[in-house]
Amino acid sequence: MNLLYMTLMPVLTATAVSASCPQNGPAAPLALHEEWIMQGWERHEGDGPFVFADKMAKYYDLTDPTGVFWDNFAPGETQLFTDASLYGPNWEPLQAAAKSILHGMTQGHSVLVGEEVASTTVGFVGRLERLDGAVLPFDARSQLGWQCVQGAWKIKQELNYAWVVEPEDIAPFLGKGLNP
Repeated sequence: MNLLYMTLMPVLTATAVSASCPQNGPAAPLALHEEWIMQGWERHEGDGPFVFADKMAKYYDLTDPTGVFWDNFAPGETQLFTDASLYGPNWEPLQAAAKSILHGMTQGHSVLVGEEVASTTVGFVGRLERLDGAVLPFDARSQLGWQCVQGAWKIKQELNYAWVVEPEDIAPFLGKGLNP
């Protein structure tokens, strides 16, 4: 009996630790994915500087930033990163050059949640207005791979794909969440 206890205890302890991430509610992966877009990447006229490490630390594991982060709209020549602490600041100049960046959720969301990892997929739109007045409307899809890290879900894999659309195509979605 004692041997069985000693054998199972590390497994049960590891499971209890990994199960500490929320499976439902505002701190669960799908809700975080929506918040990541609708609050994390949003910019409103008059907002202060966007500092990735400050604004996005809730969503990324910046103490162990390894992962795979890909976005076809990523500024610069690189679309693929393996370090969130390099991927995130890559977006700071784009944010600084924007008067506003607004988003809205569209159809096609799903979630798979396990004890230690989760995957979420969402559709969303965005409207980036540059300081020079140029407007870039886009439609996008995002899939995030989450890992339970010390009781909180953190993005470890990211695949985002966006394409330019007409402003009127996305206008009805701007500002809408997953449950409008």
